[in-house]
Amino acid sequence: MVYKEFDIREDETYSDWKRRKHEEMGLSGIGQKNSRSKENWSENQKRGLRNKNKGRRKQNIARKKLMIPDAKFRSRMGHEENWGGNIRVEVKSGAQVKAIWTKYTQAKKQSDDNKSIGDSRPFMFVAMPDGTTNGLVIAELDEIVNIVTALITTWNEDLDA
Repeated sequence: MVYKEFDIREDETYSDWKRRKHEEMGLSGIGQKNSRSKENWSENQKRGLRNKNKGRRKQNIARKKLMIPDAKFRSRMGHEENWGGNIRVEVKSGAQVKAIWTKYTQAKKQSDDNKSIGDSRPFMFVAMPDGTTNGLVIAELDEIVNIVTALITTWNEDLDA
């Protein structure tokens, strides 16, 4: 798109100027995401958009706390499958994970109530259901660096012994 003149006003941003120029030229839209009106959306559509936006915010928080680098193209960061790094991640949020969070906080409280004075080791929760010898490790994102460091230190001490 080539514009005839660059007559930006003092009170408008570049995006505002571009939008105004498109309107003056009789063009419809400038490819702005979700530029259509949501007035006629059903409550289910509005809830779906809110849930999608909340999920993306949670994904972004998790990615940053896990120190996973930004994708080369911003559009690829909307799905965990496209994240860089050497680990696969799936982020879940909302009511579907409330039970897991509740079990984790109960286990952490039990551990905190029983720990010795001066015990500053990080906490992680391991869930091992009946019928399996495998389990899930659940930890707080804010503690992940401390947990990984503690695990590596523990494993190295075991190798040195």
